[in-house]
Amino acid sequence: MKSVVSADAKQAVLQTVTVLEELGYEVEEKKPDIDGILLMEAYYAMNGAETDAMLRGFAAKLGRPLTADDMELVSWSLYQYGQTISGGDYSLALGLWDQAAATMDQFHESYDLLLQPTTAAGAPRIDHAFQSEELKERMRRADLLSAADRKEVVWTMFEESLGVTPFTQQANLTGQPAISLPVYRTDSGLPLGVQFTAPKGKEEWLLDIAAVLERAGMFI
Repeated sequence: MKSVVSADAKQAVLQTVTVLEELGYEVEEKKPDIDGILLMEAYYAMNGAETDAMLRGFAAKLGRPLTADDMELVSWSLYQYGQTISGGDYSLALGLWDQAAATMDQFHESYDLLLQPTTAAGAPRIDHAFQSEELKERMRRADLLSAADRKEVVWTMFEESLGVTPFTQQANLTGQPAISLPVYRTDSGLPLGVQFTAPKGKEEWLLDIAAVLERAGMFI
């Protein structure tokens, strides 16, 4: 999955760069050396394993096996995938998060803040369906699938929505503070923000840059 970043999202970043440079900030195009696909696969493995653990407890309290009718299909699919995750898989997933956090620590040795779009495009309609009816049927039957197919179902059910929000999860997984600022409006009238990510423990840097851009008249 490769997210397509819209012209609006790019423009939101570029106009922010222009204002920052006019204010005397040094801005350089650079991205951290992190494989976002592997990082999200690690997140889904962790999420699946912990969903399995949580729902095992519910099943024990109910005194019966859980079924797809007991929960939303997304939870059911994660539950079924989680049953295929070994302790080693879980440990490796968390280890990948640690590696990503270390990479970001190194990145911030040279750069105070990371600037990205908050989302890859304007917000979708609230009634937009991110899973097709065919996929929902596969999700419902996830308990009958192989381990590889359960993993594929989990990836697919999040793929489109992850394409809309490919940036925000990185800060969550590396444990960093981040802030979204309302600096842009699309031609259709929808707001679209930019995100700054700071080193751990530097939340005040985010409030400072937000104040700078607000004073510069960028907030919509």
